[in-house]
Amino acid sequence: MIQYLFSVLIAYATYKIYKYTRCPDEIKHLPSLPLWSFFTLSLSNESLPEKMKKEFQPMFDKYGVVRAFTHFGWSVFIADPKLCKEACAKNDIFIKQDFKKAPASENFLKFFGPSQVLRNNGTEWKRHRKVINPIFNQTWNTELFGECARDVINDWEKHAGGEIKNDFGCFGKAIFDINFKAVEDKSSRLYHLYNDIIEKVLGQAIYNIAPFMEYMPFFIRTKLRKQLNEYHKFIEEMMEMKKKQYHEGTEKSKDLITAFIESNEKEGELKLTNEEIRDNITIFILAGHDTTSNTLSSTLYYLARYPEIQDKLRKEVLEALGHPTELVTPTIDQLKHIPYMDLITKESMRIMTTVASLQRSTAQTHTLSNGITIPKGTAVFLHLWGLHHSSAFSKPDEFNPERFSDAHGEES
Repeated sequence: MIQYLFSVLIAYATYKIYKYTRCPDEIKHLPSLPLWSFFTLSLSNESLPEKMKKEFQPMFDKYGVVRAFTHFGWSVFIADPKLCKEACAKNDIFIKQDFKKAPASENFLKFFGPSQVLRNNGTEWKRHRKVINPIFNQTWNTELFGECARDVINDWEKHAGGEIKNDFGCFGKAIFDINFKAVEDKSSRLYHLYNDIIEKVLGQAIYNIAPFMEYMPFFIRTKLRKQLNEYHKFIEEMMEMKKKQYHEGTEKSKDLITAFIESNEKEGELKLTNEEIRDNITIFILAGHDTTSNTLSSTLYYLARYPEIQDKLRKEVLEALGHPTELVTPTIDQLKHIPYMDLITKESMRIMTTVASLQRSTAQTHTLSNGITIPKGTAVFLHLWGLHHSSAFSKPDEFNPERFSDAHGEES
């Protein structure tokens, strides 16, 4: 009997491995990214951009669509602009993968939450988006960000050459209307809590490749679970405080949580639960903080590297602000008269792509306009890094804000 059960288990395991590793017939003809190179991306001594440029970009430029074996099984990578646009337009076919069905660690799923706008599809996505829309359509006070910028500049002057600080304090003001003092006080509990969670949830990628490790002795991350509970509790307490202030009419300003609560109260039966609001705020903190800090860092790097571009921008800024004699915060109207800054930001986001790819999953078998058929349930990666470094750009590895000006036509 035991031998019989063992044989059945072996047969079942063999079948599952075969099914997982077998490449679907529809995409077998596609060129394949080097298997070993793909899995050693984060282990190489080379930087990620260097490795991508050397081993992946030539294939993206030549074929536009390739396949690769990932922890999702055989996947399709699209780096052709027209096909990426096509996939984004067909959001009923190229859907966002359900976190609960994705091969990810328990703590990863707990941090991001099961239901939020980043991962929902269809009617659920519309329900979340309807609450969020008014938040994005409001005008944010530039003085808030000007105050944060002055704090950071003062900190640089005090600690030049020391540890680089982040902009988490600024997000505390915008999201909670609370100054976390992350810039001035590196002992801030929330500062360390957030950074520890991000480092473990996103940095320890092996747990997302092999989620079962969360349940193995010596690999269980008990401390992380406690940190996640503490982090969620903090956001929930802020939500309760802001909800009370909103109903009493005592809120000082409309921060992100207050805007969420106000918009949600108007939705009646369609409004979000407290857990859904919490999970959306978690996503906003991650997406807003990390992407913004990365873009600011890369922009400052390139301005320092190319002083002629920095001088041109400084001249435009001073003219727009009326040549002030002290540090001032520009108004929304003044920002409209600094078009070169917009070009610099776009070029910085192109060359230092914040998000390497957008992941989708095919809800049904679909044939692209170029004739390539992608079977149902296939992970599809819209490779933004490949798009942004395409040979379609003139000198794609060169920092050139002018490429986004009207004078450059098609390239912009």
